[in-house]
Amino acid sequence: MTRDDPGAPQVSVVVRSMARPTLDAALASIAAQHGVTAEVVVVAACGPAHPPLPPRCGAHALRLVAGAGRLPRAAAANAGLAAARGTWITFLDDDDVFLPDHLAGLLAATAQAPQARVVTSYAKGVFRDGHVEWFGQPFSLMQLYERNFIHLSAALFARELVDAGCRFDESFAILEDWEFMLQLAQKAAFHFVPLGSFQWHADAGDSGAAGGANHDAAAFAAHRDRVYAKWAAAHDALAARTRPLLAEGARLAQDGRLAEADAKAREALAVSANDPWALNLRAMILRAAGRLADARAVQALAVAVRPQDGGFHYNLALLDQAAGDADAARRNVRKALAADAHFAPALALSRELGER
Repeated sequence: MTRDDPGAPQVSVVVRSMARPTLDAALASIAAQHGVTAEVVVVAACGPAHPPLPPRCGAHALRLVAGAGRLPRAAAANAGLAAARGTWITFLDDDDVFLPDHLAGLLAATAQAPQARVVTSYAKGVFRDGHVEWFGQPFSLMQLYERNFIHLSAALFARELVDAGCRFDESFAILEDWEFMLQLAQKAAFHFVPLGSFQWHADAGDSGAAGGANHDAAAFAAHRDRVYAKWAAAHDALAARTRPLLAEGARLAQDGRLAEADAKAREALAVSANDPWALNLRAMILRAAGRLADARAVQALAVAVRPQDGGFHYNLALLDQAAGDADAARRNVRKALAADAHFAPALALSRELGER
């Protein structure tokens, strides 16, 4: 079935089900989806003991994919991909929920960026103690090689990518979703929209790959290193294309050839979308060219893409200070110091701003 098949549902929602008590809430959240024609593919990851399900999930068709035995996470995901008929596909685990406009919002974003075959958004991580953490950011392939920032349930991807061979690597017990996103990123453009319509109960599961009580540091590190090893050559190839451009851009900027320097930074961004170092360089070039507002906007994007980097927050604080926005400068220097409490330039700027 191709992307253009008129008989395909707009969206397939794959649910990897362990038949937990929370499954009813997950399915109810899909039943509440409006403005979209969807199908629900429930994969019985717990094995043949999974209870039967009705043929409908609200207005949406529902199918149970049964198996002879218990399925690991990646195998269950692949079973769902094999059964999905929708033009677009997303996932929902049986202990999480969608807000009613989640699917329609992601689907609308595909029309905003018709070149993109993957749309991503925020996941609202809700923890047992009641606190909330937001997970997600604008897409950057260079950063995706370093760490995962895309929740599978906050992403919508075209079925044609599955037809092109993208599958979950069943050798991964966890982090299979990160590795799958790296596969998609080799074949497709990504588009980020700042929705917050997926609610993730981050410490409710038992994978060990999430947060709070659901985090196994040793297993996470071992699988992270396996992701690094599998994708090291692709990462290095991308870096080999961008680093000479950034070095040349920095040299041209030092020589005062700002238009040529900016062209090199933009060339690097064309090779590596939202590359944080290219954005950081371009912000400095724009400031030198007297385009302070543009420099702040570009540096803010660099920070959004690489939020763990204290130096990037510090550079944004400098731009805020130059623009006369002392409150924003204080906020960003605090973030710089939260990332690196001993970062001397940020400590000096903090004192200058009256923070210390």
